[in-house]
Amino acid sequence: MATASSDEKPLLLNASGDFSHLKTVSYKGRFLYSKYNPLRTVVSVIERTTLLPGSLLIICSPCLWYGFSELLSALPEDCTLIALEAERELFALARQQQPSEAQEVRLFHTDDSAGIDRFLREAAEHGSIKRAVQLDFSAGAQLQQDSYRRITAAAQEIIATFWTNRITLVRMGRLFAKNIFQNADRLGSDAQLADIAHCVGRPIIVCGAGESLDSTPLPSDGSAYIIAVDVALAQLLARNVPVNAAVSLEGQSVIEKAYIGAKSLLDGRNDFTFFADISSRPSVAGKLPGNTVWFASAYTQAGWLNGLRQSGLVKEYCEPLGSVGLAATYIALELRRDSSVPVYVTGLDFCYSAGLTHAKETPAHKARLGTSGRLQPAENFAAAFAPGTMPCTDKRNKTMVTSRILMSYARHFAQRFSGTTGLYDAGFCGIPLGLPQKPLPHGMPGRDRLQHRDDVTQALAELAGRVLSDRKERCAAFYAEEKRVLLCIQSLLSEGDKSPQRDAGLTLSEQLRGLLAPREYLYLHFPDGYRLSLEAAFLKRVRAETDFFLKQIAIGTSGRT
Repeated sequence: MATASSDEKPLLLNASGDFSHLKTVSYKGRFLYSKYNPLRTVVSVIERTTLLPGSLLIICSPCLWYGFSELLSALPEDCTLIALEAERELFALARQQQPSEAQEVRLFHTDDSAGIDRFLREAAEHGSIKRAVQLDFSAGAQLQQDSYRRITAAAQEIIATFWTNRITLVRMGRLFAKNIFQNADRLGSDAQLADIAHCVGRPIIVCGAGESLDSTPLPSDGSAYIIAVDVALAQLLARNVPVNAAVSLEGQSVIEKAYIGAKSLLDGRNDFTFFADISSRPSVAGKLPGNTVWFASAYTQAGWLNGLRQSGLVKEYCEPLGSVGLAATYIALELRRDSSVPVYVTGLDFCYSAGLTHAKETPAHKARLGTSGRLQPAENFAAAFAPGTMPCTDKRNKTMVTSRILMSYARHFAQRFSGTTGLYDAGFCGIPLGLPQKPLPHGMPGRDRLQHRDDVTQALAELAGRVLSDRKERCAAFYAEEKRVLLCIQSLLSEGDKSPQRDAGLTLSEQLRGLLAPREYLYLHFPDGYRLSLEAAFLKRVRAETDFFLKQIAIGTSGRT
């Protein structure tokens, strides 16, 4: 076997016997193809691989691109190809030897993580890719196996995330858009999170609904600014905790149960703030005393959401956080004056003990108590054995119960907030969040800062003195423009070229595409709505959606939520 130093260049050698007309490659002390039949191994890999439609084929270390013609012959429909090389010298060789039939295949060095990530995400967003398959085209793939496996795993995760998000949009996309249309009227009159950012100078406590909330000694003297997630609000108020704010992210009607009794407990509280996502349940905002402040999470990448920001109706978006606990933490960090103001989280457990899924007095616990009897105990043990649940180890090294979705929230929390200065975990149990463990101190610091009224109430009072009429005008313009365009789309789809809305300078297809492309809310929730289609069956469904969203505009402009 050939020997060489670690920095040698690949050496092209003639193969032996019947394949002497082909080359093999010697590199770093090994042959990257057989000396006797350079094609055999890669062709065998292709023949052993089940190639299905909708696959992303990751060609690792293509070198001389042997087997590419055979791969093309076996390739089913809707497949995407990408080539990777981890060795600089082999990357140069592969680029030099890339045949004409492979010119459209993107060749990346594995160090180009940003380029690879961008390519994979763009490929996944086309909606035709359902899986990633790794194909080793030479023994060069063995030199850095971990790099190729890591990229293949990342590709599989990106594809899985795309389809998971697609399922969510199919189920919830129409509801999200509907809620935004109905909430838009309030965006013209209420404050947004960006309007009052960095206004809280006292410590902030974020309270989730996990069981660690029951054992957290919350201050009752107003020395901390306390934020509750929606399902923890009533429980904390019942404990006479002076909650300053609640956060709502849920768009479905089931969340209304979380606020039962909260209005009476908050009666007379003008210093209470309700932070509502623009896609949250419209009937909840405005029902509680105090003020409503809106924040906007981009539930998907869509032109129509960007249009809301460009028009000034939405000041800024935050990334989709999924969990109301993550949203409440994000809001707390936006509200604090600077990084010297500590933020504590508790009740964000993302797991639970067998029999107890939430803190006491939360809606889930109350519902269980209301249905308990001799044959059904108050403890919800069935939840610990539900499909999708799994055991986990919490901060105390105690075995708890979690699920894939809860685990994903905990992982996302750690990725998003780990390392944030001044952010602490005060919960005694739950999945580790990547934060320093720090219990709430006795006698919270910052009491003297209350004299300066450096909190949300003061910021909102100052904001009220400013003119918000500009945003109100933008809200009215948004409704008017969407109504005009939806009526235009209806006319074009119903009357075609005979429509009085026809633009003679464009074909009918061009005009429809120009109107529909930036209004994904009309079709994102279709099973095939990841891309706009001008086929008749697709447009018939779009036509039906125009009626639905014209109704939402009517509700929004009437002020009824």
